Amino acid sequence: MNRSPLAFAVLALFAACSSETAGPRPLRVSFLPDANPDKLREGGARFAAWLSGEIGIPVEVIPVQDYSAAVSAIVSGDQDLAWLGGVTTVQAMRQSEGRVLPLITRKSDLEFKSYFIVGAGVEAKSIKDLQGKRFAFGSIGSTSGHVMPRHFLREQFGVDAEQFFSHVAYSGAHDKTVEQVVSGVVDAGAVNFKTYDTLVASGKLDPSKARILWTTPTYVDYSWAARTDLDQRHSAGLKARIKAAFLALDAGEPADRQILDLQHCSQYIAAEVSWWDGIASVLQALDAR
Repeated sequence: MNRSPLAFAVLALFAACSSETAGPRPLRVSFLPDANPDKLREGGARFAAWLSGEIGIPVEVIPVQDYSAAVSAIVSGDQDLAWLGGVTTVQAMRQSEGRVLPLITRKSDLEFKSYFIVGAGVEAKSIKDLQGKRFAFGSIGSTSGHVMPRHFLREQFGVDAEQFFSHVAYSGAHDKTVEQVVSGVVDAGAVNFKTYDTLVASGKLDPSKARILWTTPTYVDYSWAARTDLDQRHSAGLKARIKAAFLALDAGEPADRQILDLQHCSQYIAAEVSWWDGIASVLQALDAR
């Protein structure tokens, strides 16, 4: 695989093993590239160190270039575990014919939502007031930055983005959408509510420069998706150990809180495949148009 210069450092906690000495096969993990690459790289290294210590084998975090590549990597078997959005979770399940399934999700992902935000100079009180404005989605494969906002524009307002806005752009990531709205590159955009709220809470975003115009209804979003043959590819009981590691994280423990904070999480829960049926239905409807 051709890796970018921003490739995450491989955290091999079994450094004593040389290339000539057989050692445990690393668990290969990827994160959806939906935020700043430097932030993903730093968070990925900390995550790998934690998970490796919990499951007893090396963990290697592999960067992916885009949402499509994230799906392809786990479907092909090049990776074992992937942090995917709602749309990419469904795509991975479909393309793998059930060999990739959601294993863990954040409790908050059962009631996820998107914000429609507008710049400081945009006088709008409703979505309808954005007609003729410049608009930015995130990545084209993003659940919260594109697919669900587009779906709700049609469902709630009867709006087709390309016909309604004067210009439709794809920023590629939630934080970039916020930047484009603040800088005036676009008048409005759709973003993941967690990204926006975190930027405001950290003082990195003045909410008056990118105010919330409308909040979507809730939907199910992200998951940690795993290959169903993990135990065969690595060792018996590995999938159970991974699940147990996530479920044991306690927000009341400072060390655990640091891991939970990497994904703006208060609690992980075991995933049920049926929770993504709604996203699957939305994708089917959009494909049919």
